[in-house]
Amino acid sequence: MKIYEIASEGHGKYAFAFGYSPFNDMKFIEEWHESDLKRTLEFWKINPGEPGMQIEESASCWPDVMSCTFSPPSCFFSRKVLESLDSNGIAVKRTCPIPVGRVKLGKIKTVPPPDYFVIEAQPGIQIDYAASGYTIDANGYPDEKVLRPTPRPVLQHAPETWSGVDLFCSSNYFGRPRYLQLLCTERVREIAAKDGWTNVFFQRIRVKGVNPITGRPE
Repeated sequence: MKIYEIASEGHGKYAFAFGYSPFNDMKFIEEWHESDLKRTLEFWKINPGEPGMQIEESASCWPDVMSCTFSPPSCFFSRKVLESLDSNGIAVKRTCPIPVGRVKLGKIKTVPPPDYFVIEAQPGIQIDYAASGYTIDANGYPDEKVLRPTPRPVLQHAPETWSGVDLFCSSNYFGRPRYLQLLCTERVREIAAKDGWTNVFFQRIRVKGVNPITGRPE
């Protein structure tokens, strides 16, 4: 079994967001930890900015998968990606349109952007913290009373908990679903190649009991 995280391939000629400023209907921030949300809201009060994505100037093309260095989320997705998923019967939990806000001077400023969205996935697999190298508590989560390993272990997902869908997220990322981390099967990777998604990278995710290179049982 092979599982991937959908990510941006990099910058290069493609536009990327070095941040974003608050805009209407930002339901996806409900996922954030309370401390992170409080800190970000305070920052936005001081630095409100133009609503939406803040785009770097060096690019010349708008990608289908845009990197965001101010995560979460780590990526924004064009309407082409949404239509590609929908036409292949791949459901998402929720989408949120995000406007293009400030675009620094440069060639990209003269090129009309596509519509972009934040995508959230439905929970579809669990992390096995014991297999990942953590000392766990009675609920199967890392024991807060025990010093966590250094360096931080690579999280391993339990294949027997997979829901069987092609696009999903971890349902128990340190106690909560991680809706903004889009995990997928090989099928989504094939669809992306067939439909020509630009600037996309599929990062292999570790699955318990599966060789990380071959994807076969160890």
